[in-house]
Amino acid sequence: MTSLPPLSLADVCGPSASARARQFDLLDAALSSVGYAYLDGHGIPADLTTELFGTTRDFFTGDPRIRHEVAQPEPQQVRGWSGVGSESMSFVLDEESHGDLKEKMDIGPLDITADDADPYTLRFVNLWPRGHPGFRPAWEEYYRHQRRIGAALLSLTAEGFDLPRDHFEPLFTDELSMLRALFFPEQVAEPLPHQFRAGTHTDYGAFTIVCAESTVGGLQVFDPDGEWLEIATSPSRLVILVGDLLAEWTANRWPVTVHRTVNPPRSVAFESSRLSFAFYQHPSYSTAITELPALATRSGGYTEELLAGPHLVEKYVRQTTFDHFPRR
Repeated sequence: MTSLPPLSLADVCGPSASARARQFDLLDAALSSVGYAYLDGHGIPADLTTELFGTTRDFFTGDPRIRHEVAQPEPQQVRGWSGVGSESMSFVLDEESHGDLKEKMDIGPLDITADDADPYTLRFVNLWPRGHPGFRPAWEEYYRHQRRIGAALLSLTAEGFDLPRDHFEPLFTDELSMLRALFFPEQVAEPLPHQFRAGTHTDYGAFTIVCAESTVGGLQVFDPDGEWLEIATSPSRLVILVGDLLAEWTANRWPVTVHRTVNPPRSVAFESSRLSFAFYQHPSYSTAITELPALATRSGGYTEELLAGPHLVEKYVRQTTFDHFPRR
C-alpha cells in the first residue's frame, strides 16, 4: 500500500512559492496514484469539530419526528434529512443494489433565502431542525471553513498547472457546494447481499473533503491496481477525494475517486455506529467543464460539453429513484 505524507494547508496558503510547489507535488502524487490525500493544519478549531459531531449525533439519535420535519423534499432538492435505504449510491455507476444502510443530512450555500431561491439552478433554502440550538451555528461555521479549504485547494491546483491562482474563482461565483452528514447506524440485522453502508460510487463535483470517526466499517478507496484500500479517518484529519468534474478538468490525470463505506464485522455490527461529514465542492450551475490548458493534449478534448448543473441533477435523481430492489 502506498504511503504518502499529508498536505499542510498552512503551506498551501503560505507566501512561499517553493513551499506551495512542494504541496502541489504531494497532492499530484497522491491523487494520480491512489486517488486520495490527507490534509493537516487546516485551521478548523477542535472545539467546533467536537460540537459539530456531538450535536449532529444527537440529531440522528434523538426524536425521529424532528428528523421527519426536515425531510428532503425532492430528489433534486438535496437539502434536509433522508432515512436508511433512501439512496443507492451504486446506481450512479449503473450498478444495481439495495438501498444504502445510512441516514444523511444536507445543507448548501448559506446565503440563499426564499426570495432568491431558484429550483432551476439548484439554489434551495436550507432546512434546519428544531430542538437542537447548537446545530445550525456549528454547521454554518463548519461550512465556511470547508469553503475556505476548498478554495485554497483550487488555487493550488490552478498554480500547479501553470494558471493564475484565481483561475477557478469565476466558476464558483454562485457555487453549489454542499455539506453532508452521513450517519451509519448499528446493524442489528445482517445486510442483504451486496448491500453496504454506502455502495460503490464517485462524487459529482470538484474536490470532496471528508472527516469521519475512526470506527470500524469505514471508508475504502478503489486504487488503480484494483484493490480496495482502507482509509484511516479521524475528526481532526481531512481526507481529499477527486470528484467527476475535477477528473474532467485534469483530463483524468487525477482520476475520479471510486469509493464506498463498508459494513462493520458482524461480531460488532450491533453496537458500531459511525458518523462522518463530506463537503462536496460544486461550481456554479452554468459552469462548462473543459480540460485545463496544460492537460488538454492528454485526451484531445471532449466531444460533448459537460455542464456542472445538469450533471448534478442527473446524479441526484439517479441515486434516489432506484426501483430495481426493495428498500429495507
